[in-house]
Amino acid sequence: MSVRSNENRLGVGPGLLEEKVNEATTAIPDASSLKFVTPTEFVELPSRGRFYSEDHPLYGQNVVEMKHMTAREEDILTSVALLKKGLALDRLLESLLVDKRIKVDNLLLGDKNAMIVSARACGYGTEYETAINCPSCSETQKYSFNLDSLKINFPTDAEVAEHNVKNTAEGTFLIALPKTEYVVEVQLLLARDEKKIAAARDYKKKKNFPETTITDFLRLIIVSVNGVTDMTSLSDFVTTLPAIHARYLRRVYDKLVPALDMHHPFVCANCDHEGTMEVPLGPDFFWPNA
Repeated sequence: MSVRSNENRLGVGPGLLEEKVNEATTAIPDASSLKFVTPTEFVELPSRGRFYSEDHPLYGQNVVEMKHMTAREEDILTSVALLKKGLALDRLLESLLVDKRIKVDNLLLGDKNAMIVSARACGYGTEYETAINCPSCSETQKYSFNLDSLKINFPTDAEVAEHNVKNTAEGTFLIALPKTEYVVEVQLLLARDEKKIAAARDYKKKKNFPETTITDFLRLIIVSVNGVTDMTSLSDFVTTLPAIHARYLRRVYDKLVPALDMHHPFVCANCDHEGTMEVPLGPDFFWPNA
């Protein structure tokens, strides 16, 4: 149907309808204007980039840039397939990291956890309300944790000196076992190492094998002993290591790990008990008020 015939039918003058059609066409908004610009956030790395190899994208970096969560990331968090495989959080971080060279499996655990907390805070706010049990009276209650108040723990020179620990150029630590001639070189665990420990635990549970969580952990963190790097020799060292030295290694290691301190002030509404409580990363961490 032509513009001219419409002019006659509608009783408008020549050219007037064409002018109105042109006005209406130009009034149609550009489809690109419907897109939100996803903001980004710079997340402070507990490691300060000091314990990565030189070829790692985060080597020497104090911060990492991450996008804020969108509906796309919520789809990831609710994917039944990813949840069953335990991959939902990894896929979430992969989607949010701006630098796609960064692989989640190669993140230090402290850095990965800091990113997870930041993603939650940016996506749903810094107030995290969840059900907890008072450590004193065992009363179940709702408690609100302020994620913005969590601080980063980085090993100070005093803490390193206290335990006679030495840093190496490779980002590892040399720990001298007290009253022995052994010097143990340990490395910080990566996200992929945590998966190995979990997989070994699940396998042994399924087969009704005895748990070996402590020795599995030590085998992963120990790089060398007195310069010896042979895996068989190190495994023998771990299995014969006296409990007092194994405990010392784990205690010193915990002080060396740069991480977000998840402890938060707590006051019980029932018994007025005051203290600190570790922020529980329960199933409602990414689904407030669900």
